[in-house]
Amino acid sequence: MLSLIPRIGIVASVIFGFTYVSGQTMTARSSHFRLVHPQTVAVRDAHYILDLLEHNRSELLERVSNAGINVRFPNLDLIINATTGDFVARTGMPSWAAAATRKNKIELQPLALLKQRHILETTLRHELAHTLIDTLSNHQTPRWLAEGLAVYLADEGKLLERYRSDNATSTETVEHSLTSPNSLTEMRTAYANAYALVRKLIRTDGETTVWQRLAQRTP
Repeated sequence: MLSLIPRIGIVASVIFGFTYVSGQTMTARSSHFRLVHPQTVAVRDAHYILDLLEHNRSELLERVSNAGINVRFPNLDLIINATTGDFVARTGMPSWAAAATRKNKIELQPLALLKQRHILETTLRHELAHTLIDTLSNHQTPRWLAEGLAVYLADEGKLLERYRSDNATSTETVEHSLTSPNSLTEMRTAYANAYALVRKLIRTDGETTVWQRLAQRTP
């Protein structure tokens, strides 16, 4: 959720549901997602987000399928908050966090803020990766592996590389650092270290083995 991936050309294959107004929000649907957003969010942006989500969902499921694993990816609700204050109040997360995923719901910071930080695309993919990881492992994945793998799948590793700490080499150390970071810099360092561990694991054993371990709930 910390980097920018240029907007890719996606073939529009999503059938969008009817968008309607409820209070100060609007709702749009695709095949597997329901997006609730402020009226200030343009319809074209809502459709872009839903199309991107469907594209990423298909690509992530394909990676798991290539490992010989079948998983049922749940349908998800996404909430774009109108303000950072709303996001903090609804999630309990710090103001510098980009998103929060709980069960089948993803809460996002205001769209304008995600665009300003150039993290909209990677944030969406990062949070989808978390949903897939949690579903596959029945929420039994250690935090260092879940975060590191989400960074890997969202292609955020290169921009996090400069935050990596050379002395944080053990899973126990990284797991502890992910528990309650006090700043955005601490969070980036923890994510960078988690990513380094996962990258080493994938280089040694292969991505297929990592997926299989998650499915066996013995990461």
